[in-house]
Amino acid sequence: MILDPVELLDILGNENRRRILQLLSFRPFYFNEMAKRLDVGPKAVIDHLEMLERAGLVECYQEQGRRKYFRIARKTVLEVALSPHSYGVRAYLSEDAPKTEDADPALDLKNLREELYSLEQKRLELRVLLEQIESREMEIKKMACRAAEGCAEDQLEAEILSALLCGDADSSLLAQKLEVAEAVVADRLRQLKDRGAVHIADQKWSI
Repeated sequence: MILDPVELLDILGNENRRRILQLLSFRPFYFNEMAKRLDVGPKAVIDHLEMLERAGLVECYQEQGRRKYFRIARKTVLEVALSPHSYGVRAYLSEDAPKTEDADPALDLKNLREELYSLEQKRLELRVLLEQIESREMEIKKMACRAAEGCAEDQLEAEILSALLCGDADSSLLAQKLEVAEAVVADRLRQLKDRGAVHIADQKWSI
């Protein structure tokens, strides 16, 4: 069967015809069922199906005199090649598809298996790396908390320094996190600043 690629492009340019083909790719349907699924009028669905039939994309059949069903007629390939200096389009049936010379299915399977194995190894490496990062992160946090306690004169200052370890913040945000009055937090921040433990820039406090 000779396929006209330009005609196929025109046919597939209609959204409802594309939706019909997508629906039929799952299983056969009768036209009323398609109309309900797609929320398109039965008459419009019939017109689209007739056009798809003429193009050889779908076919109909009946089961023992019952409803007329529609299904994809055959596997069809439509290719468009576009570049700054050329344009080409072709259509063919799957059985007419260009054959790759010396294609070895077993070799393809081997290559795919090797790639899967490589990906699995990378996944394991990432898992080990993630565990190492999480372990080091815990160590750093413990060390940082001890260092904060060493710089602080009381528990509140230690909590302020620990909060700043997570990122810069203004006194209002710190007060909310610590559930302490902002005036108290601001006073402690000034004391910490006087001792060189923290500094402020653009109204944000940081270590």
